[in-house]
Amino acid sequence: MELFDSLFDDETLVRRPQTTVAAALTGHLGLRNTYGSMLATLVVPDRQLAEVARDLPAGVRVPVSVITSGGAGGLLGLVRRDLPGIDIVSAEPALRDFDDLAGSAARVVSAAAELGSDIAIFVELPYAPGWDAAVELVEAAGLYGKIAAGEAPSRQTAEQLSILIEADLPFKITSRSAGGWLPLLTAVDALIDGANVDDAATLIRSGDNDQVRTDMSAWEQTTLSRIRRRIRRLGTDQVADVFNACVAVDRPRGS
Repeated sequence: MELFDSLFDDETLVRRPQTTVAAALTGHLGLRNTYGSMLATLVVPDRQLAEVARDLPAGVRVPVSVITSGGAGGLLGLVRRDLPGIDIVSAEPALRDFDDLAGSAARVVSAAAELGSDIAIFVELPYAPGWDAAVELVEAAGLYGKIAAGEAPSRQTAEQLSILIEADLPFKITSRSAGGWLPLLTAVDALIDGANVDDAATLIRSGDNDQVRTDMSAWEQTTLSRIRRRIRRLGTDQVADVFNACVAVDRPRGS
C-alpha cells in the first residue's frame, strides 16, 4: 500500500455548511476522477444522507462516512439505513458526555456491535479529563480513534498522538487547515520510533518545508506500512490542495 492510498476523507459538507449538497457532490465526483486512488469517502452528517442519495447521478455509488448525531443512539439509527447510491463504509460518533468519557465510550462500543464488522467506527475523542480511559475502551473493542488537529496547540496534538500510538489504537485525524499534514505524518513516524512529546510537537510546528519532503521521500515501504497501521484516515475540506502537497512525496523507496 502506498502512503496515501484511500487515505483522505472529503469533509466539505462538514467543514463548509454553506455548500449545497449538489455542489459538494459535483466537487467530490470530480476529485474521484482525478485522485481516485487517494480518496476514501465523502463525509456526510446523518441528517443529510437522504439528500445526498437524491442528488447522486443515476447509476453512481459513493463510499460514505457518516457523522452520527446523538452519540450511541445515532449509531443504532444506521443499522437499517439503506439509501440508493450510498455505501456506508464508516461512521464517526463523538463522545459527548465530558463528565464521563469512559461511560460514553462504553455506550458507543455497545451500539457499534450492532452494525457489524463491515462498517469501520472512528470514535471522536475530545481532549478532556478521562479521555485516555476512553482510548483503552475503544481499542479493546477493535474500533478506531479520531482526533482534531490544526486548531489545537501542537503539543496537545503530539500528546494525543503519543497516547493513541502507545495504546496501539489506529485513528483518523481531521483538520480545517490545508497545510501541516506532512509534518503530522513525520511526527507520527517519530513517535513510533520512541520520540518524546516535545520533539513530536517541534516536528508538527516545523511546517511543510523542503526538509520534510526530502525526509519523507526517503521512507521505505516498512516505514509507510507502520504509519498506515496507525493512521487510517485524514479528513479535510481542502482535498485538492492537500493532494497536490502530497503527490510529490508519494514515491517510497523499496516498494
